[in-house]
Amino acid sequence: MKKNLIVLSLVLAVFSACRCTPADTEYKGQVITGDASSVSASTAVLEGSLDGFAQAPREVGFEWGFSSDKLSNTLQSSDILSAGNGSFSASLEGLNDDVTYYYRAYALFWKDGAGAYRFGEVRSFKTPREEDKPAAFSQPGWYELPVMRLKEDGAYLSDSGNSDYYYAWHMCAGGEKGPGGKTARNYTVCFSASQHCPYWVAAPRHSMYVGNSGRNDSYRVDAAIPANLQYNSTSTGGGCNKGHMLGSAERTCSAATNRDVFFYPNIAPQLSSGFNTGGGGWNTLEDWVDKQVCSDTLYIVIGCYFKEFTDGYGNKVSPQTISFGGRNDVGFPTMFYYLLLRTKSGNTGKALKDCSASELKCAAFVRAHTNSLKGQKVSSKEMMSVKDLEEITGFTYFPNVPNAPKSSFSASDWGL
Repeated sequence: MKKNLIVLSLVLAVFSACRCTPADTEYKGQVITGDASSVSASTAVLEGSLDGFAQAPREVGFEWGFSSDKLSNTLQSSDILSAGNGSFSASLEGLNDDVTYYYRAYALFWKDGAGAYRFGEVRSFKTPREEDKPAAFSQPGWYELPVMRLKEDGAYLSDSGNSDYYYAWHMCAGGEKGPGGKTARNYTVCFSASQHCPYWVAAPRHSMYVGNSGRNDSYRVDAAIPANLQYNSTSTGGGCNKGHMLGSAERTCSAATNRDVFFYPNIAPQLSSGFNTGGGGWNTLEDWVDKQVCSDTLYIVIGCYFKEFTDGYGNKVSPQTISFGGRNDVGFPTMFYYLLLRTKSGNTGKALKDCSASELKCAAFVRAHTNSLKGQKVSSKEMMSVKDLEEITGFTYFPNVPNAPKSSFSASDWGL
Protein backbone atom coordinates (compact mmCIF):
# COMPACT_ATOMS: atom_id res chain seq x y z
CA MET A 1 0.00 0.00 0.00
CA LYS A 2 1.26 3.47 -0.75
CA LYS A 3 2.44 5.22 2.41
CA ASN A 4 3.06 8.63 0.89
CA LEU A 5 0.14 10.38 2.51
CA ILE A 6 -0.90 10.73 6.11
CA VAL A 7 -4.26 11.15 7.69
CA LEU A 8 -5.99 14.25 6.45
CA SER A 9 -8.22 15.74 9.10
CA LEU A 10 -10.71 18.37 7.90
CA VAL A 11 -12.56 19.09 11.13
CA LEU A 12 -14.86 22.09 10.75
CA ALA A 13 -15.80 24.63 13.34
CA VAL A 14 -19.12 23.33 14.58
CA PHE A 15 -21.66 25.96 15.49
CA SER A 16 -22.61 26.00 19.15
CA ALA A 17 -25.26 23.40 18.43
CA CYS A 18 -24.78 19.83 19.57
CA ARG A 19 -25.45 16.82 17.36
CA CYS A 20 -28.81 16.18 18.94
CA THR A 21 -31.16 18.93 20.16
CA PRO A 22 -34.85 19.15 21.00
CA ALA A 23 -35.26 21.07 17.76
CA ASP A 24 -34.52 17.88 15.79
CA THR A 25 -38.18 16.98 15.68
CA GLU A 26 -38.94 20.10 13.65
CA TYR A 27 -36.83 18.91 10.70
CA LYS A 28 -38.55 16.10 8.86
CA GLY A 29 -37.02 14.94 5.63
CA GLN A 30 -34.32 12.63 4.35
CA VAL A 31 -30.58 13.08 4.00
CA ILE A 32 -29.31 10.73 1.29
CA THR A 33 -25.69 9.61 1.15
CA GLY A 34 -24.85 9.22 -2.53
CA ASP A 35 -22.06 7.50 -4.39
CA ALA A 36 -18.38 8.34 -4.23
CA SER A 37 -17.38 9.31 -7.77
CA SER A 38 -14.11 10.10 -9.55
CA VAL A 39 -12.27 7.87 -7.10
CA SER A 40 -8.50 7.77 -7.67
CA ALA A 41 -5.59 6.62 -5.53
CA SER A 42 -5.60 9.95 -3.68
CA THR A 43 -8.92 11.72 -4.35
CA ALA A 44 -12.68 11.15 -4.42
CA VAL A 45 -15.84 13.20 -4.85
CA LEU A 46 -18.59 12.51 -2.31
CA GLU A 47 -22.20 12.98 -3.36
CA GLY A 48 -25.27 13.69 -1.24
CA SER A 49 -28.78 15.07 -1.45
CA LEU A 50 -31.77 16.23 0.62
CA ASP A 51 -35.41 15.37 0.10
CA GLY A 52 -38.56 16.63 1.77
CA PHE A 53 -37.27 19.17 4.31
CA ALA A 54 -39.44 22.23 4.91
CA GLN A 55 -36.52 24.67 5.06
CA ALA A 56 -33.10 25.11 3.54
CA PRO A 57 -30.09 23.88 5.53
CA ARG A 58 -27.49 26.23 6.89
CA GLU A 59 -24.72 23.82 5.92
CA VAL A 60 -24.28 20.48 4.15
CA GLY A 61 -21.33 18.14 3.90
CA PHE A 62 -19.90 14.79 4.91
CA GLU A 63 -18.43 13.02 7.90
CA TRP A 64 -15.75 10.48 7.00
CA GLY A 65 -13.13 8.22 8.50
CA PHE A 66 -11.43 4.83 8.46
CA SER A 67 -14.21 2.80 10.08
CA SER A 68 -17.99 2.94 10.02
CA ASP A 69 -18.18 3.80 13.72
CA LYS A 70 -15.40 6.39 13.75
CA LEU A 71 -16.26 9.13 11.28
CA SER A 72 -13.95 11.62 12.99
CA ASN A 73 -13.38 14.01 10.04
CA THR A 74 -15.80 16.55 8.61
CA LEU A 75 -15.80 17.98 5.10
CA GLN A 76 -18.14 20.86 4.37
CA SER A 77 -19.59 21.20 0.88
CA SER A 78 -19.24 24.55 -0.85
CA ASP A 79 -22.71 24.02 -2.36
CA ILE A 80 -25.46 26.20 -0.88
CA LEU A 81 -29.00 24.82 -1.04
CA SER A 82 -31.80 27.35 -1.16
CA ALA A 83 -34.51 24.78 -0.39
CA GLY A 84 -34.97 21.62 1.65
CA ASN A 85 -34.15 19.41 -1.30
CA GLY A 86 -31.35 19.23 -3.83
CA SER A 87 -27.92 17.73 -4.40
CA PHE A 88 -24.48 18.64 -3.10
CA SER A 89 -20.93 17.28 -3.26
CA ALA A 90 -17.44 17.79 -1.87
CA SER A 91 -13.96 16.65 -2.90
CA LEU A 92 -11.61 14.67 -0.68
CA GLU A 93 -7.91 15.11 -1.38
CA GLY A 94 -4.73 13.58 0.03
CA LEU A 95 -6.08 10.05 0.47
CA ASN A 96 -4.02 6.87 0.75
CA ASP A 97 -4.21 4.30 -2.02
CA ASP A 98 -5.69 0.82 -1.43
CA VAL A 99 -7.68 1.98 1.62
CA THR A 100 -11.40 1.68 2.41
CA TYR A 101 -12.98 4.96 3.56
CA TYR A 102 -16.39 5.35 5.21
CA TYR A 103 -18.61 8.41 4.95
CA ARG A 104 -22.12 9.77 5.41
CA ALA A 105 -23.86 12.95 4.30
CA TYR A 106 -25.12 15.49 6.83
CA ALA A 107 -27.20 18.66 6.88
CA LEU A 108 -27.22 21.33 9.57
CA PHE A 109 -30.46 23.25 10.09
CA TRP A 110 -30.69 26.42 12.16
CA LYS A 111 -33.59 28.16 13.80
CA ASP A 112 -33.89 30.69 16.63
CA GLY A 113 -30.26 30.30 17.65
CA ALA A 114 -30.37 26.50 17.87
CA GLY A 115 -29.15 23.92 15.40
CA ALA A 116 -30.06 20.37 14.47
CA TYR A 117 -28.10 17.84 12.42
CA ARG A 118 -29.59 15.20 10.15
CA PHE A 119 -27.51 12.33 8.71
CA GLY A 120 -27.67 9.88 5.85
CA GLU A 121 -26.60 6.26 5.95
CA VAL A 122 -22.93 5.28 6.18
CA ARG A 123 -21.40 4.15 2.90
CA SER A 124 -17.87 3.31 1.81
CA PHE A 125 -15.47 3.33 -1.12
CA LYS A 126 -11.98 1.95 -1.66
CA THR A 127 -9.17 3.81 -3.38
CA PRO A 128 -7.32 1.82 -6.07
CA ARG A 129 -3.79 0.62 -5.53
CA GLU A 130 -1.14 2.85 -7.05
CA GLU A 131 1.90 0.88 -8.14
CA ASP A 132 4.19 3.83 -8.77
CA LYS A 133 5.62 4.50 -5.29
CA PRO A 134 8.19 7.19 -4.51
CA ALA A 135 11.71 5.79 -4.20
CA ALA A 136 13.31 8.22 -1.74
CA PHE A 137 10.78 8.56 1.09
CA SER A 138 7.05 8.17 1.50
CA GLN A 139 5.53 11.54 2.24
CA PRO A 140 3.87 14.51 0.53
CA GLY A 141 5.96 16.97 -1.40
CA TRP A 142 5.17 20.05 0.70
CA TYR A 143 8.22 22.24 1.12
CA GLU A 144 7.97 22.72 4.89
CA LEU A 145 7.89 19.03 5.83
CA PRO A 146 10.74 17.20 7.59
CA VAL A 147 11.31 13.56 6.63
CA MET A 148 8.49 11.26 7.78
CA ARG A 149 8.80 7.47 7.50
CA LEU A 150 5.12 6.67 7.50
CA LYS A 151 3.62 3.45 8.77
CA GLU A 152 0.01 2.49 9.30
CA ASP A 153 -0.77 1.96 12.97
CA GLY A 154 -4.41 0.94 12.97
CA ALA A 155 -6.39 4.08 12.19
CA TYR A 156 -3.33 6.27 12.81
CA LEU A 157 0.04 6.90 11.18
CA SER A 158 3.28 6.47 13.06
CA ASP A 159 6.93 6.31 12.04
CA SER A 160 8.44 3.09 10.71
CA GLY A 161 11.79 3.97 12.29
CA ASN A 162 10.67 5.38 15.64
CA SER A 163 7.51 4.26 17.44
CA ASP A 164 7.53 7.48 19.49
CA TYR A 165 6.41 9.56 16.49
CA TYR A 166 2.77 9.96 15.42
CA TYR A 167 1.82 12.12 12.45
CA ALA A 168 -1.24 14.06 11.34
CA TRP A 169 -1.93 16.95 9.06
CA HIS A 170 -4.82 19.35 8.76
CA MET A 171 -5.99 21.19 5.71
CA CYS A 172 -7.81 24.53 5.95
CA ALA A 173 -11.28 23.58 7.16
CA GLY A 174 -12.72 26.92 6.06
CA GLY A 175 -12.25 26.01 2.40
CA GLU A 176 -9.35 28.38 1.73
CA LYS A 177 -7.65 27.66 -1.59
CA GLY A 178 -3.97 27.67 -2.39
CA PRO A 179 -2.16 27.73 -5.74
CA GLY A 180 -3.96 25.77 -8.43
CA GLY A 181 -7.28 25.98 -6.59
CA LYS A 182 -6.48 23.12 -4.20
CA THR A 183 -7.49 23.24 -0.56
CA ALA A 184 -4.79 25.13 1.34
CA ARG A 185 -2.96 23.26 4.09
CA ASN A 186 -3.10 24.35 7.69
CA TYR A 187 -0.28 22.43 9.38
CA THR A 188 1.38 19.05 9.90
CA VAL A 189 2.38 17.73 13.32
CA CYS A 190 4.83 15.12 14.59
CA PHE A 191 3.65 14.18 18.10
CA SER A 192 5.61 12.35 20.80
CA ALA A 193 3.95 9.34 22.45
CA SER A 194 6.43 9.47 25.33
CA GLN A 195 6.63 13.22 25.99
CA HIS A 196 2.91 13.84 25.24
CA CYS A 197 3.99 16.96 23.37
CA PRO A 198 4.65 17.87 19.77
CA TYR A 199 8.17 17.32 18.45
CA TRP A 200 7.49 19.69 15.58
CA VAL A 201 4.74 21.47 13.67
CA ALA A 202 5.36 22.42 10.03
CA ALA A 203 3.31 24.98 8.13
CA PRO A 204 3.30 27.59 5.38
CA ARG A 205 2.99 31.27 6.37
CA HIS A 206 1.42 33.75 3.98
CA SER A 207 -0.89 36.76 4.13
CA MET A 208 -3.74 34.58 2.78
CA TYR A 209 -3.97 32.92 6.22
CA VAL A 210 -4.62 36.18 8.08
CA GLY A 211 -8.14 37.56 8.32
CA ASN A 212 -10.73 38.64 10.85
CA SER A 213 -11.95 35.38 12.39
CA GLY A 214 -10.39 36.08 15.76
CA ARG A 215 -9.48 33.44 18.33
CA ASN A 216 -12.00 30.77 19.41
CA ASP A 217 -10.12 28.76 22.10
CA SER A 218 -11.53 25.41 20.95
CA TYR A 219 -8.98 23.27 22.82
CA ARG A 220 -9.68 19.57 22.18
CA VAL A 221 -8.29 16.17 21.28
CA ASP A 222 -7.09 15.57 17.71
CA ALA A 223 -8.85 12.48 16.33
CA ALA A 224 -5.93 11.77 13.99
CA ILE A 225 -3.63 10.87 16.92
CA PRO A 226 -4.41 8.34 19.72
CA ALA A 227 -6.38 10.21 22.38
CA ASN A 228 -4.67 8.40 25.27
CA LEU A 229 -1.37 10.05 24.29
CA GLN A 230 -2.70 13.61 24.34
CA TYR A 231 -3.62 16.08 27.08
CA ASN A 232 -7.12 15.50 28.41
CA SER A 233 -7.92 18.96 29.76
CA THR A 234 -6.93 22.61 29.46
CA SER A 235 -5.37 22.63 32.93
CA THR A 236 -1.81 23.90 33.21
CA GLY A 237 1.09 23.29 35.62
CA GLY A 238 4.84 23.40 36.09
CA GLY A 239 4.81 27.18 35.88
CA CYS A 240 3.60 26.91 32.28
CA ASN A 241 0.68 28.04 30.20
CA LYS A 242 -0.65 26.61 26.93
CA GLY A 243 1.80 27.54 24.19
CA HIS A 244 0.76 27.20 20.58
CA MET A 245 3.33 25.90 18.13
CA LEU A 246 1.47 27.36 15.14
CA GLY A 247 -0.17 30.39 16.71
CA SER A 248 -3.82 31.33 16.65
CA ALA A 249 -2.96 34.75 15.18
CA GLU A 250 -1.32 33.00 12.24
CA ARG A 251 -4.58 31.32 11.17
CA THR A 252 -7.41 33.86 11.28
CA CYS A 253 -8.58 33.45 7.68
CA SER A 254 -11.73 31.68 8.93
CA ALA A 255 -13.21 30.44 12.19
CA ALA A 256 -13.03 26.83 10.97
CA THR A 257 -9.32 27.02 10.15
CA ASN A 258 -8.52 28.88 13.37
CA ARG A 259 -10.38 26.26 15.38
CA ASP A 260 -8.01 23.52 14.28
CA VAL A 261 -4.89 25.18 15.73
CA PHE A 262 -6.44 24.46 19.14
CA PHE A 263 -5.98 20.70 18.81
CA TYR A 264 -3.89 19.55 21.79
CA PRO A 265 -1.01 18.20 19.62
CA ASN A 266 -0.36 21.80 18.51
CA ILE A 267 0.11 22.84 22.15
CA ALA A 268 3.23 22.62 24.35
CA PRO A 269 3.82 23.76 27.94
CA GLN A 270 5.64 27.12 27.92
CA LEU A 271 6.80 29.08 30.95
CA SER A 272 4.23 31.75 31.68
CA SER A 273 6.22 34.46 33.45
CA GLY A 274 9.02 35.16 30.98
CA PHE A 275 8.71 32.93 27.92
CA ASN A 276 5.12 32.76 26.65
CA THR A 277 3.87 36.11 27.91
CA GLY A 278 4.00 39.74 26.87
CA GLY A 279 7.61 40.51 25.99
CA GLY A 280 8.59 36.92 26.79
CA GLY A 281 11.46 35.18 25.07
CA TRP A 282 9.26 33.05 22.81
CA ASN A 283 6.76 35.80 22.02
CA THR A 284 9.62 38.12 21.04
CA LEU A 285 10.88 35.51 18.58
CA GLU A 286 7.35 34.91 17.27
CA ASP A 287 6.88 38.63 16.61
CA TRP A 288 10.16 38.72 14.70
CA VAL A 289 9.18 35.69 12.60
CA ASP A 290 5.92 37.42 11.68
CA LYS A 291 8.00 40.03 9.87
CA GLN A 292 9.62 37.34 7.69
CA VAL A 293 6.34 36.40 5.96
CA CYS A 294 6.57 37.21 2.26
CA SER A 295 4.53 37.00 -0.93
CA ASP A 296 6.55 33.95 -2.07
CA THR A 297 5.46 32.15 1.18
CA LEU A 298 7.54 31.51 4.28
CA TYR A 299 7.90 27.83 5.20
CA ILE A 300 8.38 27.13 8.89
CA VAL A 301 9.01 24.30 11.31
CA ILE A 302 8.38 25.04 15.00
CA GLY A 303 9.90 22.45 17.31
CA CYS A 304 10.48 21.24 20.87
CA TYR A 305 13.59 19.54 22.25
CA PHE A 306 13.62 17.49 25.45
CA LYS A 307 17.29 16.75 26.26
CA GLU A 308 19.68 18.98 28.19
CA PHE A 309 20.40 22.12 26.19
CA THR A 310 22.46 25.32 26.46
CA ASP A 311 21.62 28.14 24.06
CA GLY A 312 23.81 30.84 22.51
CA TYR A 313 23.13 33.18 25.43
CA GLY A 314 24.47 30.64 27.95
CA ASN A 315 21.09 29.54 29.31
CA LYS A 316 21.17 25.87 30.32
CA VAL A 317 17.99 23.82 30.83
CA SER A 318 17.76 20.21 32.03
CA PRO A 319 14.98 17.71 31.28
CA GLN A 320 12.11 17.18 33.71
CA THR A 321 8.60 15.80 33.86
CA ILE A 322 5.67 18.03 34.87
CA SER A 323 1.92 17.87 35.44
CA PHE A 324 0.16 19.61 32.59
CA GLY A 325 -3.05 19.26 30.58
CA GLY A 326 -4.58 16.76 33.00
CA ARG A 327 -1.52 14.48 32.92
CA ASN A 328 1.37 14.02 35.35
CA ASP A 329 3.82 12.60 32.78
CA VAL A 330 4.37 15.48 30.35
CA GLY A 331 7.88 16.27 29.13
CA PHE A 332 9.12 19.79 29.81
CA PRO A 333 10.75 21.13 26.63
CA THR A 334 14.30 22.32 27.28
CA MET A 335 14.44 24.27 24.03
CA PHE A 336 12.12 25.62 21.34
CA TYR A 337 13.17 26.44 17.80
CA TYR A 338 12.00 27.99 14.56
CA LEU A 339 13.26 26.84 11.18
CA LEU A 340 12.64 29.31 8.37
CA LEU A 341 12.90 28.77 4.62
CA ARG A 342 11.99 31.29 1.91
CA THR A 343 13.34 33.13 -1.11
CA LYS A 344 15.79 35.92 -0.34
CA SER A 345 13.84 38.59 -2.19
CA GLY A 346 10.46 37.30 -1.04
CA ASN A 347 8.73 38.21 -4.30
CA THR A 348 10.20 36.09 -7.10
CA GLY A 349 6.83 34.56 -7.96
CA LYS A 350 8.65 31.22 -8.32
CA ALA A 351 8.10 27.90 -6.58
CA LEU A 352 11.01 26.88 -4.34
CA LYS A 353 11.75 23.87 -6.53
CA ASP A 354 12.45 26.27 -9.39
CA CYS A 355 14.86 28.41 -7.37
CA SER A 356 18.62 28.02 -7.21
CA ALA A 357 20.42 27.78 -3.86
CA SER A 358 21.59 31.37 -4.27
CA GLU A 359 17.97 32.55 -4.42
CA LEU A 360 17.03 30.82 -1.14
CA LYS A 361 17.80 31.35 2.53
CA CYS A 362 17.15 29.09 5.51
CA ALA A 363 18.27 29.08 9.12
CA ALA A 364 17.40 27.84 12.61
CA PHE A 365 16.54 30.18 15.49
CA VAL A 366 16.96 28.44 18.82
CA ARG A 367 16.04 29.57 22.35
CA ALA A 368 16.39 27.70 25.63
CA HIS A 369 13.10 27.27 27.51
CA THR A 370 13.75 29.74 30.30
CA ASN A 371 12.27 32.91 31.75
CA SER A 372 15.69 34.58 31.43
CA LEU A 373 15.10 35.59 27.82
CA LYS A 374 12.26 38.02 28.51
CA GLY A 375 12.88 41.14 26.46
CA GLN A 376 15.79 39.56 24.55
CA LYS A 377 15.79 40.78 20.95
CA VAL A 378 16.51 38.26 18.22
CA SER A 379 20.22 38.11 17.42
CA SER A 380 22.79 36.00 15.64
CA LYS A 381 23.60 34.31 18.98
CA GLU A 382 20.53 32.10 18.62
CA MET A 383 21.12 31.22 14.97
CA MET A 384 22.55 28.02 13.58
CA SER A 385 22.47 26.22 10.26
CA VAL A 386 19.66 23.81 9.50
CA LYS A 387 22.28 21.08 9.28
CA ASP A 388 23.52 21.85 12.79
CA LEU A 389 19.99 21.62 14.18
CA GLU A 390 19.49 18.31 12.37
CA GLU A 391 22.49 16.92 14.27
CA ILE A 392 20.96 18.04 17.58
CA THR A 393 17.38 16.85 17.06
CA GLY A 394 17.87 13.84 14.76
CA PHE A 395 15.25 15.07 12.29
CA THR A 396 15.95 15.78 8.61
CA TYR A 397 14.42 19.08 7.51
CA PHE A 398 13.29 20.37 4.11
CA PRO A 399 13.94 17.16 2.11
CA ASN A 400 11.55 18.38 -0.58
CA VAL A 401 13.77 21.38 -1.34
CA PRO A 402 17.09 19.85 -2.52
CA ASN A 403 18.57 23.30 -3.24
CA ALA A 404 17.94 24.64 0.26
CA PRO A 405 21.31 25.88 1.65
CA LYS A 406 21.06 23.84 4.86
CA SER A 407 24.77 23.75 5.68
CA SER A 408 25.29 27.49 5.99
CA PHE A 409 23.51 30.69 6.92
CA SER A 410 24.15 34.41 6.93
CA ALA A 411 22.80 36.53 9.76
CA SER A 412 22.83 39.54 7.43
CA ASP A 413 20.37 37.77 5.11
CA TRP A 414 17.91 38.01 7.99
CA GLY A 415 18.75 41.59 8.93
CA LEU A 416 20.77 40.58 12.02
